[in-house]
Amino acid sequence: MSESDLRVIQSGVATFFGRPLIAPNAVGGVKCAIVGVPWDEGNVGRNGANYGPRTFRDASHWFFGYNAEDDFDLWEEFPTVDVGDVPVMPPNAERTMDLIESHVRSIRTQGVFPFSVGGNHSLAIGAARGAASTVSRMGYLSIDAHLDTADEWAGERLISGCPTARAAEIENVNPRNVVVFGVHGWLNPRDQVQNAADKGIIWFGSQQIDRLGLKHALAEAIRIATDGVDGLYVSFDLDSVDASAMPGTGTPEPGGFTAKEALYIARELGRAKPIAADVVELAPCYDLSGISARLACAVTMEILSGLCGK
Repeated sequence: MSESDLRVIQSGVATFFGRPLIAPNAVGGVKCAIVGVPWDEGNVGRNGANYGPRTFRDASHWFFGYNAEDDFDLWEEFPTVDVGDVPVMPPNAERTMDLIESHVRSIRTQGVFPFSVGGNHSLAIGAARGAASTVSRMGYLSIDAHLDTADEWAGERLISGCPTARAAEIENVNPRNVVVFGVHGWLNPRDQVQNAADKGIIWFGSQQIDRLGLKHALAEAIRIATDGVDGLYVSFDLDSVDASAMPGTGTPEPGGFTAKEALYIARELGRAKPIAADVVELAPCYDLSGISARLACAVTMEILSGLCGK
C-alpha cells in the first residue's frame, strides 16, 4: 500500500472501516450494512456508550481489509457499507427500540446482513426483534459477563439489564434457544439467576467454560442456540472481555476473556452463520489509550470473517 493510499484511509468522512456511506433503504447488492446505535438511556452501569459508534468509526480507519495469515480481503469477499446511525430518541426507550427494530428488519429484507454497533446492550432488544421478524424461529446467543435477565429494573423493562429476558419473550424465540456465554463476577444478582431458570434460559459461567475448555463450551453454546432454528442472532457485549483488555466499557469486569479468546469466539460466532449481530457497550471515555475501540473493531472483523467461511 502506498503512502497516498494510507492518507486516504485516515482522512475524509469517518465511516465504519472507511466503507461507503449508503442510505439504509438502498443497500441491495452488498453483503453487510453496519449501523451505529448511539444509545445510552437506561444504562445500569457507567454512562458513555452513546459515543461508541463515533469512536469505533474513527478507530476502524486504521484497519485494512486484508488478513495476511488467512490471505483474503474481507471487503472484497464481503462488501460492506455504513448506513449511518439509528435516530435514537432519548429518553423514549420504547420509540428507540421500535426504530432499531425497523432498521434491522429493513436491512434483512433487502438480503443484507445487519450489524449494529452500540451503544449500550439494550439496543439488542430492538435489533433481535427486527431479526426475528424475518424468520420462522430464531435463536439468541449473547457473549456477556452478565446474565441481563432482569424482568425489570426500577420499573423499566427496556434497559441494559434486560436484553436476554426480552429476547426470550419474542414470540418466535424459544427460551431454550437463548444462551448467555461468559457469565462471571459479582454483578449477577440471585433474582436474575432465578429468572433465567424460570424462563429456561441456558448460561455458561466462566468456571464451567474452564472445565469444558473454551472450544468445546462455545461449540455447545452454539449448538443449543441453533437447535431447530432457521436464524440466529448473536450479541457481543464487550464487558465479557477482561477489564485489562477492555477498560472502555460501562461495566468492566476482571476475570473475563482475554483479547485472543475474544477474537476466537468472534470468528466462531460468524461461522455459526447468524442472520444479524451486534457489538455493544463500547464506552470510550474510560479508555484514553484507545485499545478498547481497536478490540471492538477486531471483534467485528472476526465475526464478518467467520461469515465468509474463513
